[in-house]
Amino acid sequence: MDTTFEKHYPHGVKEAWLSMFRQTLETFTPIPDAEWSKTLERLYPVHIPKGGYFVRAGERPDRLAFIAEGMFRVFFVTDKGDERTLVFRDAGRIISGLSPFLATKESWFGIEAIEDSDLLCVKLDGTIWEGQSDCWKTVYAKYMEMLFIEKENREREFLSDDAETRYRAFIERYPDFERRVPQYTIASYLGITPVALSRIRKNMKDERR
Repeated sequence: MDTTFEKHYPHGVKEAWLSMFRQTLETFTPIPDAEWSKTLERLYPVHIPKGGYFVRAGERPDRLAFIAEGMFRVFFVTDKGDERTLVFRDAGRIISGLSPFLATKESWFGIEAIEDSDLLCVKLDGTIWEGQSDCWKTVYAKYMEMLFIEKENREREFLSDDAETRYRAFIERYPDFERRVPQYTIASYLGITPVALSRIRKNMKDERR
């Protein structure tokens, strides 16, 4: 994976990326200028090409990142060798291997770039939230709350909806993903085979005729 700063960021980090990152954080709570300045000192950019990894299964994650450009998927491989995509993360979202980091364990999932992607990263360590301003404690609490709600909604869909209903919800929630994400990856997110997804798409196309 090529993450050379000079090659990918010869003119430094784009101001638009920093502005978007701060706006994302402030959906949780306002970030005082002094705290934002401290954050800028810790940030570093990373370029990950399509097919590259932010986290590999079996690694111990030690950073989190804001996606400035591009897209990622979080996935794991079953004992039978089948891929299961858990979530997608588009530009404007945060990615991390936070659960294995907090448990000090190797990650059981991978985070793969679906497109050429640019990240703003910060290193994680065991004291990252100690002595921090209340704004960061609020960001952390609300971020974890958001992840919990997202996970609960995903579980509800799998327990209550059939594959076609899940697919309809997917294209409504992510209207541009069909042109950006391979069909087999969408199928792995829905928990079905690519053949089953093709069948569902054909049925829906026939309905519109």
